[in-house]
Amino acid sequence: MRNRIVIILLSLLLATPALAGVGAFQKFSMGIMLGLGPSYMTGEDADLYDDNWSAGGGVAFRMAFPVASRMSVLVDLGVDGAFGFSSEYEYQHRTVKDSVMTNAWEITVLWDYFATDNFFVAVGPCFRFPFVEEKVELDDDEIYSDDEIDYANDFWFDAMFAFGWKYDGIEFGLRTGYEFLGMFKETGKYKSVDINELRFRLYMTYWFGQKRN
Repeated sequence: MRNRIVIILLSLLLATPALAGVGAFQKFSMGIMLGLGPSYMTGEDADLYDDNWSAGGGVAFRMAFPVASRMSVLVDLGVDGAFGFSSEYEYQHRTVKDSVMTNAWEITVLWDYFATDNFFVAVGPCFRFPFVEEKVELDDDEIYSDDEIDYANDFWFDAMFAFGWKYDGIEFGLRTGYEFLGMFKETGKYKSVDINELRFRLYMTYWFGQKRN
């Protein structure tokens, strides 16, 4: 699964130069984005985890395709994850800690609108292909670990919103995404739970060779 995703992402990157000389792609630009911020578990069953929020972060390769004087379509290819949601409880007078760490390959498509020469808002979908790790500790000793748990959904879908400020090739902003389909699925061994992810990322993008909008 992961190898197929990597191949798809690399194919998109290799195809990009061929699109750069066509129509609105004549002003095509590329950039690198880094982001940090909190992720929250939401939904009726989010309280199954004592710590239902986690620090998170991501990195993405970005492509901008201007379609009008103040509008662009942005395509981001990257990875984003939360460092750990956890629960802690007592079992036979011993402390058990159960932690879940999430990561996902992402393809995000945003419609970017500049309200002024520098201030912009953006909205669009994010398609996510997660790989989720679970770790269980007993009195701080690890007794179980699985880097690809079978009760995580194979596909997540986020609605993304962003706003920020860009000058020349530097962009600062805030992105937020809400995952609609549910983080976990029902299997023969696990009961379906109502948990979704809400994430916020303060980010910076460097656009290579891009001039001021």
